[in-house]
This record gives sequence, C-alpha cells and structure tokens, in this order.
Amino acid sequence: MKNKNNEKIYLTSPERETIISWSDDDEKIFIYSSQQPMIRKLRKNKLFELKEEHFNKSYACYPSPISVEGYIPKNALTIRAKITKRKLTEEQKKEVGERLKKGREPWKTPTERV
Repeated sequence: MKNKNNEKIYLTSPERETIISWSDDDEKIFIYSSQQPMIRKLRKNKLFELKEEHFNKSYACYPSPISVEGYIPKNALTIRAKITKRKLTEEQKKEVGERLKKGREPWKTPTERV
C-alpha cells in the first residue's frame, strides 16, 4: 500500500522480521524488530533499553513504530521450543509410571538410590 506521494506506509510480510544478535564477549543482546507483537513485548519489558524507534513519517496518524532496536541483558532472554505431546502406548505409560514411583520413594543414603 502506498500513500498519495507514492511512498510505502507499512512493511510487507517478508520485510517484517526480528533479529537477535549477541556474542560471547557481549553483556547485552541486540534486538531489532519490525514485527508488531514483538515490538509491543519489547516496549513493555522493563529490562529492554530502547536505542531507536523508526516511524513512518509519511503516515503520521499511525501511532506505533514500524521498528525498534535496543538491548536486553543476556540473562533476560529465554528461547523455548514448542512443547509437543508424546503419544505413549499403554506399556510405555506403565513403565513411566513405575519410574516416577521409584523416583519419588525416599532413600536412606545417596548410594542407595542408584
């Protein structure tokens, strides 16, 4: 979509991205994002140090930035994988249950558990 001056007023899907960058030497992680859900999360996060916000000046009534960039401490970032549900047979469920039961039993000495 373009405005009357033939300028783009938003980013297309392939242009919207989030980039997370850090090295072993850095104390903070650099984050650049042009995805609105991520921008909202970053702006709400008290640990996020905003470096710069980029607004589309040709579309003044759009209140949200097109992109943000800034820093967050290394220990504030977690990466989670999607949790998948395992499909176990009845026999496997029974084995897991027995292992859990054994693991919950109290023991007298540390070597007794092995």
